[in-house]
Amino acid sequence: MKWSRVAVGAVMLLVWLALWGRVTALNVLGGVLVVLVLGVVFPLPAARPSRRPSPVGVVLLAGHVAMDLARSSVQVAWLAVRPGPAPAGAIVAVPLRDGSDAVLVTTAQLLTLVPGTLTVDVDVPAATLYVHVPVTGPVEGLPQRVREDVLQLEARVRRALPATGAGERRAAPEGGTR
Repeated sequence: MKWSRVAVGAVMLLVWLALWGRVTALNVLGGVLVVLVLGVVFPLPAARPSRRPSPVGVVLLAGHVAMDLARSSVQVAWLAVRPGPAPAGAIVAVPLRDGSDAVLVTTAQLLTLVPGTLTVDVDVPAATLYVHVPVTGPVEGLPQRVREDVLQLEARVRRALPATGAGERRAAPEGGTR
């Protein structure tokens, strides 16, 4: 039995026990039985990780995200308390350069984590994120500025999760490059 399956089973057992609210021998036994039945009925697919985290890249990404969180929190707080109307919003399509699921999902989640931005939709086959942003400055050049910021974040994510050569990368969509 692989360690990943044991880890998933352990997490499922912890959730089971948390749902029951107390740890008793009967709850543990019942949880183990439920985990075993679910493991047989719904087996996990065999997945080869195509990306392994780079410690240096992860630390740099975490630092960048922390700075982004602090800066964006102050900006959004100011937008909330300043006099005048609320800013308009815009949705910008951002085609990513890397089509891997790991980079696509991580980039989308980090964008949504930062106050003021929200990943509205993800076009997986085209590796395109649709990002909602507040319009706080000049509208001219806004889509390009948003795309540059998202692509910089994607580059940091790629450095944090470098490809291991397992070939997770997808072909570029027609009319575009990645």
